[in-house]
Amino acid sequence: MKDFSLHRLSYSPGYGDMLGQYESSTLQKTPDGGWTLACTRRERHDLPKVTATYAVDHRVVAELTTFIAENNILSLEKRPQSNLFVTDYHPWGWHMDYDATTFGKRERKYWRIEEHQRYSTRDYKILNELRERFEALRGEKISETTEE
Repeated sequence: MKDFSLHRLSYSPGYGDMLGQYESSTLQKTPDGGWTLACTRRERHDLPKVTATYAVDHRVVAELTTFIAENNILSLEKRPQSNLFVTDYHPWGWHMDYDATTFGKRERKYWRIEEHQRYSTRDYKILNELRERFEALRGEKISETTEE
């Protein structure tokens, strides 16, 4: 995958959400070309949502982008849907915005995968490594906000 430019990558782990639990982390390019990781969590619907924002080293993002390209992670989107379904459960999912050049034309693309697809053992190994690399992005905490 040549000429792949990441703009945003989000991950939400699977969790039971009967009580309103919510968790998500988003790596995003800042207007000045830097990177931040915003981690948002809410334990229950009656508790505040807390977002912690961390600085991210551009070299680590470059390594992550290389890992995504070398392991052809974008191809996971083409996996067939599974017929597994669980009520009162939010499946894990990944979302990505990136620029790619196709036939000489540069365009913004959007990619998404989620738990309810059929993955091979190799796919799960790659997804586990992606998650580990993603979780290791956190640098120095920049801010923390609480939203009632």
